Amino acid sequence: MPELSNLLGFSQSEKDLGLVTLILNLNLITYWFGVKFWGNRLSQLGLWTSTRIAVGGFLAANVLFWLSLFASEQTSLLVVGASRLLLGVFSSAFVILAHCHLSVVNKTNLGQLAKTSGAITIGRLLGPSLALLPLATNWLMFSPILLVLPALLYCLSTTPPWSSAKQQQTQNHAITPSKSWHFKSILSLAVLTTSLVSIVQYYILPQLFNFGYQGEQASKVYASLLLYLSVALIVYQFFLLPVISRYARLIPSLFLLFLGSGAMLLSLSVATWWLLLLALALLAFAISGLPSWYSQQAYQTNPSLSFRAKRSAYLARAHTAGYLLGTAVASISLLLSIPLLTPIWLFSLAMIGLIVHLNRQAQLQATLT
Repeated sequence: MPELSNLLGFSQSEKDLGLVTLILNLNLITYWFGVKFWGNRLSQLGLWTSTRIAVGGFLAANVLFWLSLFASEQTSLLVVGASRLLLGVFSSAFVILAHCHLSVVNKTNLGQLAKTSGAITIGRLLGPSLALLPLATNWLMFSPILLVLPALLYCLSTTPPWSSAKQQQTQNHAITPSKSWHFKSILSLAVLTTSLVSIVQYYILPQLFNFGYQGEQASKVYASLLLYLSVALIVYQFFLLPVISRYARLIPSLFLLFLGSGAMLLSLSVATWWLLLLALALLAFAISGLPSWYSQQAYQTNPSLSFRAKRSAYLARAHTAGYLLGTAVASISLLLSIPLLTPIWLFSLAMIGLIVHLNRQAQLQATLT
C-alpha cells in the first residue's frame, strides 16, 4: 500500500492512505452490480462464452491498471479508477461461472462446492504471499497478468465437450430465484456467515493486545494467525469436507457442534493461547463448510442453468452485504465499548437457528420427493 501510494502521487499520511484504499476498492461497487448482470445474462450468452469474456475482461482490467502505474511518467487517477471499476465487473463473474460449471457436469455436491471455495481461499492466500517475493514493484504488479494469461489462451483455444451440451431448462414458475421463503433463509444465513468472519477478525487483534503484543510484533502475530486460519480453511475445504459430504445427515449437526463450541471456547480464551487457536479452528470448520452447504440447498430446487446463475448472483451479493454488515457491527461495538463477544454470540445463535430451520426444510423436501 505505501508503494502504491507513492506511485499514485500521494504521501503516506493516514488521510492519503485512506484515499488510496478508497480508489483501489472501487471494484467493490461494480462487483455488486456485476453479479446481477452475470446472473441474468449467463444463460443467454452461454457458459463458455461468458467464461471467455470474463477472463479476457479481467486480464484487460489488470493490464490497464499496470499500464496506468508504470507506462507513463504521470499516473492518471481517472485511468486507475476506470481499471478498478472494470476489474469489479469481470471478477464478479467467476464464482457464478464456477458454480454453474459444476451444475453442467452434475457435480453440485457439498464436496465439489467446498473445493471451489478452497480454490478461492488459495487465491486469497497466494495474493499477499506474492508480496514477500524479492521482486521490483512493477514485476510484482505484473504477476496477476502472468497468472491469468494462460487461462485466457486456454479459453480461446479450447472448446470443452460440456460447453455444447444441451442445458436443462426446467420451467418452474412456482419457485423464482429470489422470492421463496426458503431461499430468503439461505440468504440470511449467507449474510450472517460472512458477517461473523468480519467480526471475528476484528476480535483477534484486541486479544493480541491482551496477550501483551504491541506494534509491529502484534502485526506479525496477527498475520500469522490469519495464515493459520487460511491453511485450516484449505485443509477443511479440499480434504475434510469432501470426505464428510458422504454422510449428508451428519453435516448440519457437525456445523452446529463446531459453531457453538467455537463461540463458547472463544469466550473462555481471554488469556489462553491454545484455547484461542482451538476456538478459531472450530469456527473455521463451520465457516468453511456452511457456504457450500447452503449453496447446495439453494441450487437443488431447480436444475436449469439460468436459475442457478441467478441464485449464485444473489448469494454473492449476500456475502458482500455480510462483510459490510460485520465490519459496521464490529466498528460500532468498538466505538461504544461493547465486547465483540456479544455480537459474535448473537450472530452465532441466529446462525444456529437458521441451520436447524434449513435442515428441517431439507428433510421435509426429501420426504416429498
